[in-house]
Amino acid sequence: MAAVPDSPPAARGPRLSIGRRLFYTHLLVALIVASALGLYMHGAAEMELRANLTQRVQAAALLAAQALDQSVDMTAITGSQDTQRPEYSALLQRMRNIEKGDQAIERVVVVRLEGERATAIADSSGASVGYLPGDAIAGFAARGDAVTVLESNSEFQAFARLPSDASRYGVLIAARVDDISDKLATLRRNSLLSFIVAVVLALIISMWLARMARATFGRFALRFRDIAEGRLDQRLELPLRDEFADLARAIEDMAERLRVSNREREGAIADLKVARDQLEKSVRERTEELDRLNVMLRREIEQRCQLEAALAEAAATDSLSRLLNRRGMLELLEHAAEQARKQHTSFVLVIVDVDHFKRINDQYGHAAGDRVLGEIAKRLKAALRPNEAAARWGGEEFLLLWPGISLNDAERRANGLRELMNQGALFAGGPQITVSMGVAEFTGLDSLDRCVIRADKALYRAKEEGRNRVCIGL
Repeated sequence: MAAVPDSPPAARGPRLSIGRRLFYTHLLVALIVASALGLYMHGAAEMELRANLTQRVQAAALLAAQALDQSVDMTAITGSQDTQRPEYSALLQRMRNIEKGDQAIERVVVVRLEGERATAIADSSGASVGYLPGDAIAGFAARGDAVTVLESNSEFQAFARLPSDASRYGVLIAARVDDISDKLATLRRNSLLSFIVAVVLALIISMWLARMARATFGRFALRFRDIAEGRLDQRLELPLRDEFADLARAIEDMAERLRVSNREREGAIADLKVARDQLEKSVRERTEELDRLNVMLRREIEQRCQLEAALAEAAATDSLSRLLNRRGMLELLEHAAEQARKQHTSFVLVIVDVDHFKRINDQYGHAAGDRVLGEIAKRLKAALRPNEAAARWGGEEFLLLWPGISLNDAERRANGLRELMNQGALFAGGPQITVSMGVAEFTGLDSLDRCVIRADKALYRAKEEGRNRVCIGL
């Protein structure tokens, strides 16, 4: 093993320790702490402004509750149909007078409490913009306090119970926050300015420290680069008398040890190359095998998806008519009913029944009867519009789903479809048929089962009145 070279000569001059350099770092930390303290003071000031507004909102809520106490018989106002009642108009006028009398109030809502549920009685914004009588107020829960303040990012709200009946009625107000917006903006600007000043001072100190350390670290970097490139015979000379000099000596010791280990490394590299080639070959073979397995797995997944789709379609399709079967239509009706309730829309159900179908089977045979059902299904399917559906409901009955159409338009359309079925035989040598239809509208006010029952009763009425007609189920 080669001899370790002598340590670099000690440099003359004052010794600048790492501890003293850390002192400047502490100064930077002090600036950061000062910035954090400024942010804390900003938050405290903002909380004080919000506390003042909370007191104003509380006082406004109490005054509004006292002004509305026993002003109108609120028990008469229960739903949207009561907006025309004189009690509602009188209560709305008093609420707007309260809103005009206090510039801090932006909106007034009278609330009825029923356990944990809160519903609106009147809204000063009006029925066309605000809450309607009976509307539930989402996200609101009154506590047992006389006055409750609800704060959000955009506004302050307060709720106060009416003194005469604190268990059932209360008033909810929304207060304007414009009076503190300017103060908050000024406070934020000052806080931002203080933070920027602290950051600038910290940057100046950091640049000064970096300039001092850059030269030393640059020389270390050059030495490290020499060592990395194999020039181990170079030496690191530092005009310092601190821990960096100790580090330089340690680096030179490391360089000497590297010279010894290089010879061992060269032999290890040759062994590694052999092992690498073997590993690459194994990985390549394994990758090819995985690719083949992935292709087989992908094909199997695609086949299974196609099979599942075909099974799902077969489970919801009637094999004779190629329309939806009863199960598929029921799933579609449940979805349509849910959408109608959410979007406040309606749809029409039409049950179509072939008149005297048993007579057709007896006279022409069951094969002809099946063909009649198939031809009727084709005509029903051809008459469908987008978003409409048809299904074989059972036996010789079919069910049509017509969304987005009024009951009168549905009756006219059903008569046109009935006349289309009555225009001669459906196929050469086949019987001439007539159909009876029952029509009902689903508006979301009753259940889907009741709507189907209404359409079914309308169909029976059409049968009793002589067949070959359309009846409406109400």
